[in-house]
Amino acid sequence: MKDIKEDAFKLELETAKKEIQILKTTYESQISELKEEVSFLKEKLTSQQEMLNMAVNYSHKLSKELANLKKRVDSGNFQSIH
Repeated sequence: MKDIKEDAFKLELETAKKEIQILKTTYESQISELKEEVSFLKEKLTSQQEMLNMAVNYSHKLSKELANLKKRVDSGNFQSIH
C-alpha cells in the first residue's frame, strides 16, 4: 500500500514538473514576443518623434522667412519678381 502511494506521489510530482516546464516555456515565449513588440513600438515612436521635430523646425523656419518677407514688403524694400 505504501509503495502504491509513493508511486502515485512520484507520478504526480513528475506530472507537476512537466506542467511547470510547459508553463515556463510558454511564459518565456510570451515575454520574448512582448519584448519584440515593445522594441518595434519604441522604434515607431522614435521615428514619429523625429518627424514631428522636423515638422516643427520647418514650420519655425517658414515663420521666420514669412516675418522677414513681411518686413521687406512693409519697408518698401521689396523687388518684384517680374
